[in-house]
Amino acid sequence: MLIYFTGQDVRLSETILDDTGAPATGTLTVTLTVTNPNGVTSTPAVTSAGSGVYVAAVPTVAVAGTWLYRWTATGTGVGYASEGQFQVRPPGIEQIVDLNSVKAHLNIPASDTSQDAELQGFILAAGELARDVVGPLLPEQHTEWHNGGSPTITLDWLPVASVQSVTEYVSASTWVLTEQPLGTSTDAYGYTVDLDRGQITRRATGGAVCFPHGVKNVKVVYTAGRGGSIPWTVRLGGLELIRHLFQLTQQGGRPRFGGAALDGESMGVPTGFALPQRVLELWQPFKRPPGIA
Repeated sequence: MLIYFTGQDVRLSETILDDTGAPATGTLTVTLTVTNPNGVTSTPAVTSAGSGVYVAAVPTVAVAGTWLYRWTATGTGVGYASEGQFQVRPPGIEQIVDLNSVKAHLNIPASDTSQDAELQGFILAAGELARDVVGPLLPEQHTEWHNGGSPTITLDWLPVASVQSVTEYVSASTWVLTEQPLGTSTDAYGYTVDLDRGQITRRATGGAVCFPHGVKNVKVVYTAGRGGSIPWTVRLGGLELIRHLFQLTQQGGRPRFGGAALDGESMGVPTGFALPQRVLELWQPFKRPPGIA
């Protein structure tokens, strides 16, 4: 397995080789040193499984990210070292499609689990690319600082689900604004929000006024995302993207499904990667507006 979940035990194994390149025998001192993403090291207990193979378990990995490990072994005719790494994914990470759907799309039998770990990596990669193009699907909170001087500011991540707070700073003064929809304005420190466009307009007793002039002096805390609802065209685009990535890496040199004409040209997207044209066409109805981070 290449990708693990937080809270899971990770089993590592290594074949120790002697100075001739053969599996080591005899009495050895074998050590496994594991470093978690925070830089904390540990040395899990190591046991021999015979024929030069040694195993160890990293218990209940709790930190998401890249874990590093290093095997060392010493003994008569043995001076061995090897390094590797494994990935631990955070809980609740956004996935545009599930593993079973991907296997069905690729015509891989559900009983065939030999490529599940690699497919899971493709799923995670497709989710990141989809988020960059169409915005987050699961709810996620953002804190942004915007320049004042105009009546409306546009948030970076769409769609916007809700706005928690808007605060403006003038010299040493701090003003917390309140949402005051048109027709219900109560004072000069309000705002209205257009969730569909991700825009916040400064209001003073109903009328639009400018946020105070300044650089990064307006703080907005908001939630973006679609509440976990994934449109079918976005989901299909994700499946096609995974098929594309799988085909390029696992089926190199084989003809494309449907031929090059159906695959279409690749074009650049904000992440700098290349996506098949038809994937972008499937995502087009939900694509984020240009010019935002």
